[in-house]
Amino acid sequence: MRRRSLLDQHRLTEREEKNTQLLELLRQRGPLTRTELSQGTGFNIVTVSNYLNEFIRHGLVLERGFDISTGGRKPVLVELNAKAAFSVGIGVGPLDASEAQTVFIVTDLRGEIVHRVTKPQPTGNMDRILRGLGSQIREVLKTSPVEAKKIHGIGIGLPGIMDERAGTIRDRSREGTRTNYVAIRDQLEAELRLPVLMGSDSTLAGYGELRLGLDRPVKNLVYLYSDVGASLIVNGHIYWGSGGSAGELGVFVPSDEDYLTWIKSPSFVLSNVWDLGLAAQAKKLIQEGHATAIQGLAKDRLEGINLRTVLQAAQGGDQLARELVEHAAMQLGIRIAYLVNLLNPEVVIIGGGIEQAGSQLLEPVWRSVKKYAYEEPASLVDILPAQLGDNAVALGAACWVIQEIFIQA
Repeated sequence: MRRRSLLDQHRLTEREEKNTQLLELLRQRGPLTRTELSQGTGFNIVTVSNYLNEFIRHGLVLERGFDISTGGRKPVLVELNAKAAFSVGIGVGPLDASEAQTVFIVTDLRGEIVHRVTKPQPTGNMDRILRGLGSQIREVLKTSPVEAKKIHGIGIGLPGIMDERAGTIRDRSREGTRTNYVAIRDQLEAELRLPVLMGSDSTLAGYGELRLGLDRPVKNLVYLYSDVGASLIVNGHIYWGSGGSAGELGVFVPSDEDYLTWIKSPSFVLSNVWDLGLAAQAKKLIQEGHATAIQGLAKDRLEGINLRTVLQAAQGGDQLARELVEHAAMQLGIRIAYLVNLLNPEVVIIGGGIEQAGSQLLEPVWRSVKKYAYEEPASLVDILPAQLGDNAVALGAACWVIQEIFIQA
């Protein structure tokens, strides 16, 4: 597998597009007959057979007996050889989150996890974190049950604003430190002798949900990585934008004080807040003397108040916490309504941790979308909680590698 430019991801030749469609259909629904593959892709049976012969020759596809015949010769079933190659996916945790972890995953070609390791993430800037990845990846590969020669690539999801043309990434604050990720990527490739793909964490989390979290094919999807970033899937392809930073939501919020002032303004101006502002609002109300179970769950420490404690209190029936979640969900729903009107997606997925609130979040979000979005796009969209949890970014990065293996088959 060779590494292609992030900005060339959607530029596929006819052969590459057909490779992807056939192998992805086998990944999702195999084993299938050649006729079923022809019907599922719209390619004629001769084209399907020619491509399958190449896949079988390279070991990517296996023949596995016969399907039930409706008359005449029994049709041969073919399936993806999921163990023909493996990918590594890495999810680097948010730089500004306490107790952040880096997730390392090894998957087969179906996206099934065969090895998983989590490591505490060091504090500091992106440069420090990336420079420590090499030794961690080598350790993961050493402990993996997969032969090193069967691993075809490494995908890494990074938190921050990417600029593919300049080769830099920086954290989401206005004066954030820029890191030259290209130099580190090239160093990793030289050390590990594997292609390394690097992309936005929110974009790859959404791609993982598209490939592994849904129970049906979807072409147009929006994934919200909490309220920090979004993944945009257009006609089945990741939309990276002009420089790789597509999906950043809203504008900067310079400080917590500004956030608490701006919370009363239209929600599209807000961004970069992992917990929808729940912790900041809870702290403010507690300092003003409001009684709530949130304090007890945080052991009477303001610094102990976070998304988890607010959601726990809300799920336990605490009135103030429930009102906070309801308000935040309505604001998020307004944001989603803008995106539904703008992009007309089939599915919007809410992830990044806030989906743990369950129906307390999703129901007011949906009410808000129905209220503020136009009837036509709102009637077509499903709003769903993310399914991949803490593995989303790493699995999305692994799926990106798998896609490249399929494209280049």
